Amino acid sequence: MNIVARHCLDSAAVDDRHARIAKNEAAFRATNREIERAGQEAGDAPDQVMEVLCECGKEGCSGLITLTIAEYDDAHSQEDRFIVLPGHEATEIETVVDRRTSYFVVDKFGEAEEIAEQESRSTGRES
Repeated sequence: MNIVARHCLDSAAVDDRHARIAKNEAAFRATNREIERAGQEAGDAPDQVMEVLCECGKEGCSGLITLTIAEYDDAHSQEDRFIVLPGHEATEIETVVDRRTSYFVVDKFGEAEEIAEQESRSTGRES
């Protein structure tokens, strides 16, 4: 296999990995939104503390993040923003825009941003 063909295959594998991560993150966010809605239906106020899944999209991550409903809503002020545990950010597809003690808010860019926004719209769970 020549160098050009190998580069194209490597690029496709990276793009597929980034797409999988972006889709996983959107799925975790959708689950967290359901947790938030259940709390609100139970009468939880914006300053109520809740525990949500890390939205990093890494295979096997089961990390939990504790924050208030208001902090969660603020972190998701844009469709392409997610909350992750420190060290779980994927710098090749996202930028850290807010560093908190127990979590980071990351903002997607490029194809990952497009995927995150599409997933958010398709599940009807826009921020």
